[in-house]
Amino acid sequence: MSFYEDLAAALDAEGIESRVNDDTLFVPISSGVEIQFDVTNELLPAANIYIAAAPEPGDGETIPDADEEEFEAVLVSAVFSVDAAVDAVLDHMATDAIVDLVDELVTDPDGRFGDLQFTAVEGEPIMVRSPAADNSELDIVIDIVDGEPTATVTLTTFDPDLESLLDDQLNGVDSPVDDEVIEELIACFLAEGLILPEQTMGLGTYTDFSRLLTVMPFIAEHVAEWEEDLTNTADDYDALFGDIGENWSLEDDGDDLEDFDLDGDDSEGKSIR
Repeated sequence: MSFYEDLAAALDAEGIESRVNDDTLFVPISSGVEIQFDVTNELLPAANIYIAAAPEPGDGETIPDADEEEFEAVLVSAVFSVDAAVDAVLDHMATDAIVDLVDELVTDPDGRFGDLQFTAVEGEPIMVRSPAADNSELDIVIDIVDGEPTATVTLTTFDPDLESLLDDQLNGVDSPVDDEVIEELIACFLAEGLILPEQTMGLGTYTDFSRLLTVMPFIAEHVAEWEEDLTNTADDYDALFGDIGENWSLEDDGDDLEDFDLDGDDSEGKSIR
């Protein structure tokens, strides 16, 4: 059997369609993207892999069908076995699925997510985040787990006093403040009993991204209710262990917070300028 025949059979076993035309094997992975294999050595075997994207349609134009061969191909890698070729297809399909999900969450083209407005968070793994209700954030972490793209959704609720405390500490600071400084300030607030610990609620792990998009409107509708319940959980913690903030204030005991040079004038403090 030829390399293409072996590869087509292996892809078919994974439930992935392919076709051969003019000495090239095509694997469509979305309406506008396909993978192309070009064998360079049948005996070795060796094949170049191209990612081909349909050109953006202009006004009044439609995306060309794959059969029209108007895709613009870019060489991305080479493989030397059928197994490596299948792995490459699965990796590219996973990447395409993640890109599509992030785009759907950030743009919300159908307006299904209510007041949620997701933005991408820099770093690894891929994450999108939206403010939720009054004092919460909804995080969706997207990663490849055991070769399968997976999204994990978490609602995190913060102490209602956190924002005002941060505003007080950062008042008059004109330069940008990085996340590390914010995290250290929050740690100080917690250590000094000024705020209660954040509360988290898992909202599922999804390998079926269509299912995630189906439940997102329900999540958007119920985040305020969940925030209230999580806040009550924090109040229950306070009732069990006492009002941990009643004997503390920034004026009474601010040793940790004084370590921060918020104005950039204290050579011994941590400057955020």
